[in-house]
Amino acid sequence: MNRTNATPLVGKLDLISVGLVVFLVVFGWLNILATVTPVGDEFQWSWDHEAGKQLRFIGLASFLILIVLLADARLFEFLAWAVYGFSLILLVAVLFFGVERGGNKSWLNLGSFGLQPSEFAKLGTALMVARILERGGSPMETWRGRLLPMIVVAVPMILILLQPDAGSALVFSSFLLVFYFAGMPSYYLFGSIGIGVVSLLALAFSPETMRLLIGSISLLSLIVSRARKRMPLIRLLKHPAIWLGIAALAWASTVNQVFENVLQPHQQIRIKLLLGQVDDPSAAGYQTAQSLIAIGSGGLFGKGYMQGTQTRLRFVPEQTTDYIFCTVGEEWGFIGSFLVLLAFAGLIIRLTLLAQRQKHSFGLYFGLAIASILLVHFAVNVGMTLGLMPVIGIPLPFFSYGGSSLWAFSLMVFVFLRWDAYRWESL
Repeated sequence: MNRTNATPLVGKLDLISVGLVVFLVVFGWLNILATVTPVGDEFQWSWDHEAGKQLRFIGLASFLILIVLLADARLFEFLAWAVYGFSLILLVAVLFFGVERGGNKSWLNLGSFGLQPSEFAKLGTALMVARILERGGSPMETWRGRLLPMIVVAVPMILILLQPDAGSALVFSSFLLVFYFAGMPSYYLFGSIGIGVVSLLALAFSPETMRLLIGSISLLSLIVSRARKRMPLIRLLKHPAIWLGIAALAWASTVNQVFENVLQPHQQIRIKLLLGQVDDPSAAGYQTAQSLIAIGSGGLFGKGYMQGTQTRLRFVPEQTTDYIFCTVGEEWGFIGSFLVLLAFAGLIIRLTLLAQRQKHSFGLYFGLAIASILLVHFAVNVGMTLGLMPVIGIPLPFFSYGGSSLWAFSLMVFVFLRWDAYRWESL
């Protein structure tokens, strides 16, 4: 008998990843419990408040994980098309039958709870992208090779933007990292970053300043290139700096039109807050202002569990979901916040390392997709809590209150861990 195949499944799972997920789920639940316990009131347990509901969500997530671990790992690769297609059906259904919450029509009512299809679309898209890249054919270096994976990512993004939920749609930009690792030219990745930077600069400065800034950078690039390579003047006309400068100027001139005519008013205000163009803590910036007060008041060791005044007096809106991290800062201080950041960083790095050791390219690309999605969620949510990012309303994985997010991330991570365990079975 092959001793590797005889090893129990638990022995094949990456226990470091499992331990980090369990830590985040348990610690997240403790912080949710702290936010629903009012000051001065005797604690009374209820299955109807957020902590009680989250415990039920954790129970269902555990059941889903058990099903995943008992399944044949190859089934997930085989069902990639079906899972992706079903997630698109849910995204279309929510446009017609969805319930509006917070200005977004992103939820389907299923009896006593709501389901957010955009969370599960991340799983379907990750499986589908991994399946396409695994099949090979045209490499990502060619247009033909890049076209289908980009379409697979673009379709759910567009459907989510129609809800409209810009925050969830932004998460799909994480697949650029997967495409980059798969061989896509680096200028796609850095070009996307450049578009974001130019957009923010165009909103922050006047058109005249932008023309001067872009023109100066382009001119400096030409001077450096001519000095280093001694290019003739005629060849400088073909230099990328000229065409990139023209493209940047063209995009910068249209950013304000897009900003005013495409984004909703509350989204415009959030971006203006980030740029310092609006300063009104009693209105649009209230959430971030109260979040920073909570985090700053925690000091090094925090005020103590269930001792946070900002937390228990409910000064911070959406504190169990989008702003759960400020509860950690207030009650557990810098030390507790650092441990949470360390756990997320450890999980993302660990999943990336597991992906790189896969013998099958499906596992490689699926693992990289999950790590990239986690990275974007983590960076945007924590950055939003600290006032470094616009308020776009995406949860902190495994930590925030909510069934859809917890179930989707549990499925994503444990489907990958089940596939990683299959690596041992195929030896």
